[in-house]
Amino acid sequence: MLNVKLCMQQLPFYLVRNFHVSRPHYSRLLFVDVLAFLETITHIRKLREIHACMIVSGFVNDPFAASQLLSSPGLSDFSYAFSIFRRIPEPNLFVWNTMIRKYRDPDDHFIIPRPFLLYKEMLQFGTRPNGHTFVYLMKSLTTRQELREGEEVHSCVVKFGFGGSQFVSSVLVGFYVACGILESGHKVFDEMLQRGLVLWTAIIHAYMCSNRPKEALELFGEMRKEGLMPDSVALAVAISACGQMSNLDTAKEMHGFVIKSGVKRDPFINSGLLCMYGDCGHLDLALAAFSDMPFAKTVVVWNAMIHQSAKHNDLEHAIQLFRKMPMKDVVSWNTIIGSFSRTGRFKEALSLFHEMETSCVKPSTLTLSCVLSACANVGALDTGIWVHAYAEKNLMNRDGSLDPALIDMYAKCGCVERALQVFEKVPREDLFSWTSIICGLAMHGHAKDALDLFFRMIEEGVQPDDVTLVAVLTACSHAGLQEQGYQHFQAMEKVYNILPKIEHYGCMVDLLGRMGHLREAYDLIMKMPMKPNAVIWGSLLSSCRVHKDVELGEVAAERMLELDPDDLWVRIMLSNIYAEACLWNQVTRLRKELKEKGMTKVPGCSMIEVDGVVHEFLVGDCSHQQDTEIRFMLEKIEIQFKDV
Repeated sequence: MLNVKLCMQQLPFYLVRNFHVSRPHYSRLLFVDVLAFLETITHIRKLREIHACMIVSGFVNDPFAASQLLSSPGLSDFSYAFSIFRRIPEPNLFVWNTMIRKYRDPDDHFIIPRPFLLYKEMLQFGTRPNGHTFVYLMKSLTTRQELREGEEVHSCVVKFGFGGSQFVSSVLVGFYVACGILESGHKVFDEMLQRGLVLWTAIIHAYMCSNRPKEALELFGEMRKEGLMPDSVALAVAISACGQMSNLDTAKEMHGFVIKSGVKRDPFINSGLLCMYGDCGHLDLALAAFSDMPFAKTVVVWNAMIHQSAKHNDLEHAIQLFRKMPMKDVVSWNTIIGSFSRTGRFKEALSLFHEMETSCVKPSTLTLSCVLSACANVGALDTGIWVHAYAEKNLMNRDGSLDPALIDMYAKCGCVERALQVFEKVPREDLFSWTSIICGLAMHGHAKDALDLFFRMIEEGVQPDDVTLVAVLTACSHAGLQEQGYQHFQAMEKVYNILPKIEHYGCMVDLLGRMGHLREAYDLIMKMPMKPNAVIWGSLLSSCRVHKDVELGEVAAERMLELDPDDLWVRIMLSNIYAEACLWNQVTRLRKELKEKGMTKVPGCSMIEVDGVVHEFLVGDCSHQQDTEIRFMLEKIEIQFKDV
C-alpha cells in the first residue's frame, strides 16, 4: 500500500520529466493529472521540485501550465511567483489576475502599491481587465487604504463597463469605508440601478463597521421592503449590528426574525446570536439560545459561548463549557488561556497551556503571547524560555509580534540581559518593544539605562506614547531623580502632545513621596484635573508611614476610606503610623474597630516555578502535597545558617 502511495506521489514528476515538445497533444493529455496535482500542493518544497522538472522538460513555456503553477496554493512567496511570472513570454488575463491577487503585503514600503503597478503594466501590455481584476485590485488597495490609486481604479471600473457589477461595486463600498469615506461608499450604492443581495449586504456591513448600527438596521429593513430575502451572510451582519446597539428589544426581534425566516442557521449566525445577547449584557439569554440550538453545535459556536462567559467574568462556567466541548481547536485554547491570563489567574493559564501541549492542537502566536504574559506575572522563567525556543524553532516570530512579550517576560523574571538581547534584534521603529525594555529596566532599578534608552529612542525618531512615559517616570521615581521626573512630566504635553493621565500623576506622587516631599505630593494631588483614586492616596499613605507624617497620613487614610469603607489595608497602615509615633490610644482604637468588624488580614502569597510547574504558597498554609519535605529542608537550612 505504501509503494502505491509513493508511486502516485512520484507520477507527476515522471510525467514532467518525460514531456515531449514534439508531441504536444499527447503530452497535454498526460499533464491534466500534473496540473490537477499542482492545485493540491501546499508545501513550497514540492512546488519547487515540480517547477524544476517543468523547466528541464520545457513544459514551463506553456502559458496554461505556467498559469497553473502560479495559482498553486503552495506558492505564497510573492518574489518567487514574480520570478516565474517574468519568464512567461505572453501572460494572459488569468496570469495577470493571479499576480494581482497573490500580492497581499500591508507592510509594503513602495510609494505606489505593486498590485496597482502590475495593473498599469497589464494595460500597457494590451490586456483588457475583467471583473476579477478589479475585485482583486481593490482588495489589495483596501489593505493599505490607498485612496488616490483606489479612486483611479474606480474610474477604470466605470470606463471598462463594470460599474453595474454587484461584486465589483460591493468591493468599492468596502474600500471607501476602509478609507473612512462612508459617504463615497453610499454614493456607489446609490448609483446602482439594480441592487442585489451582495451589494445590500456590503452597504449594511459598511455602516456596521463605521459604528452606525442604527442606520445599518434601517438599510436592512429597506432591503426587506424591496422583497429581498437575506442569506446567512446578510443575517450575520444584521445580527452584529444589533449587538452594537446593545438594545435587548431589537435583539429579541432579530432573533425572532431569524427563526421565522427559515434561513439555514450556519455557525456564524448562531455565534452571532450569542454575541448579540452578550453585548446586550444578558449572558443568561445567550446561554438559553445556546442550549436551545436543536442540532450539533460546531466548534465556532462553542468558542463564542466560552468567550461570552469569560467576557462576563464567569470563568467557572467558561471552563465547564470548555471541558464539555467534543472537539477543541486553537481558538478554543486561546480563548480559555487568554481569559484566565487577563483576569490575573496566571497559574491556571499556565496549567491549561501545559495541558494543551499534550493535546493534538498546536499553539498559535496568540497562544504564545498569552502564555508569555502569564509567565511574566508569576515569574515562570523556565516556561518562558521554552516558549521562546518553541517560537524560534517553528518560525513563529518572523514578524516580531512576540518581541514585546518576550522582552516583558524576561525583564519581569529578572533576566534583564536576555531582555536586552531580544531588544537588540528588534526593528528600531517598534514602539512596543522600546516601551517593554524601558519598563523592564525601570522595574529592576536600572533607571539610568532606562532613561538612556528613552533618549536613544527619541533620537531614532520613535515618538513615545503614554505607556512609555509611565515607564520613564517610574524610572525617575525608583532612582529618586526628582528634577528629571518633573522635566519629563512637563514635557508630556508641551513636547509630545500627550495629556497626563492618572497613572502619570501617580508616578509623580510616588516620586515626591519617596523623596520626602509629602506636602508637594499632596498639593499635586489637589491640583489634578481628575478625581484621585485609591492608588494615588495609597501611594501618599505609604510615603507618610516611611517619613512618619501622622497628619497627612490621617488625611490620605480618610480619603481612601471614603472610596472604600471596608479597606483593611488602610487601617493597618494607619495603625502602623500611629504605633511608630507612640500614639497607643489610636492604635488600640483601630485594632478594636478591626475586631468589631471581623476584619482579618489576607494571608500573603508567594509562587515559585520548578520544572515548568508553578507552586503557590500562602502564609500558614500546609496543603501543599510536599509540605513535610519542604519543612524538613527549611529546618536543615536554618540549622546550617545558625552554624555559620
